[in-house]
Amino acid sequence: MISLLICVLAGVFAGLLSGMLGIGGGVLIVPLLIYLLPSLGLPASIVVPTAIGTSLATIMVTTLSGARAHAKRGYVEWPWVKLLLPTLLLGGFFGAYLGTRLPAEVLQRIFAVILTLLAVRMIWKHTPHKPKGEPILWLVRVWGSVIGVVSALVGIGGGALVVPLLHFYQVAMRNAVAVAAVTSVVLSAVGTATYMFAAPALEQGRIPGLIGYVYLPAWLAIVATSAIFARVGAAIAHRLPVRYLQRGFAILLISIAVHLFMT
Repeated sequence: MISLLICVLAGVFAGLLSGMLGIGGGVLIVPLLIYLLPSLGLPASIVVPTAIGTSLATIMVTTLSGARAHAKRGYVEWPWVKLLLPTLLLGGFFGAYLGTRLPAEVLQRIFAVILTLLAVRMIWKHTPHKPKGEPILWLVRVWGSVIGVVSALVGIGGGALVVPLLHFYQVAMRNAVAVAAVTSVVLSAVGTATYMFAAPALEQGRIPGLIGYVYLPAWLAIVATSAIFARVGAAIAHRLPVRYLQRGFAILLISIAVHLFMT
């Protein structure tokens, strides 16, 4: 019971992160579930993939709430959504599939280095360098597939990398957050389905509430509050100065990097 109450509280912070920064709070949820799931009766052999799969399932709901709030305010730049979404989804499917089969230590550490560099750039360079000409479409799509693979593999959703990518192309921070929220909804849905149905059926039927690598009791406890507080976070995002959002997001990237180095 205490573990599920902690999940409810985690949903509050995950929702705020989603609404303010366009991510689903996976950087908080994954390590928390890795710590809590053994106390809820899950064997150690499936704790990590179940934490990732359950995190993606919560992101799907949390970012949906935040994305709707951003869309109502007119901050979603739909051309960017249409450009990124196909390769994000393709990468998300393969990333989630690999997450049910392969260890991800090397990829996580490479990803952590990239996040750290992005965070430093956002902290020290307030005005992004303007790329020459229009975005190179094939390059943006390649980055979309990479973002999809890594995000689904480690269970943090796509916003953590979509926002810096759009920031590089001088998309306003609030618009970048809104686009990240929308793309994260679909990306996390693909990842969730893959973790549910591509998982080996070793524990099916033995643990109540476990579907593939998604643990429903923890999922319900988190989304009970995350969806509500995502709307609160979205409202805060539209009132804070942009520089605070940029610095806050940079701090979040560093925290993700630390988490990936340690897991």
